[in-house]
Amino acid sequence: MKPRWLILAAVLAAVGGVLWLKTMGPTPTEAGPTDAAQPITATVLLFADPREAGENCGCAEVIRMVRALRGTPGVRVREIDSRSPGDDARRYSVRTSPAVLILDATGNEQSRFEGESPATIAALRAALTALGPSPDPTGAAAAR
Repeated sequence: MKPRWLILAAVLAAVGGVLWLKTMGPTPTEAGPTDAAQPITATVLLFADPREAGENCGCAEVIRMVRALRGTPGVRVREIDSRSPGDDARRYSVRTSPAVLILDATGNEQSRFEGESPATIAALRAALTALGPSPDPTGAAAAR
């Protein structure tokens, strides 16, 4: 009879310990980088077909430049698949792919870049550079 009580007590102690650890909250490494608490100052919306990211075309360059901003403090990047854009396309009146919209902290549109012409890509690169590290169209920066 005693071994059963000892096993039961050990199991209850283990469960109690696990529950206590769970209530302690995440450790700093679980919570993510320390700059994650930084307020969002800009949101970059990318409307594109993600299947084109690996291609050698203007659309792919746009996708890779926007993706290179991921992890930039204060900048949120959202990708919307242009094959099924839903309410986002209607809300922002997006009819072209690729399209990149830069929104301020309150969600108001600050800049819009539609298409993949060399002039559009150059203007987009300048706008994205102002938000964070230089966007690398090869995608090397996104792999960091």
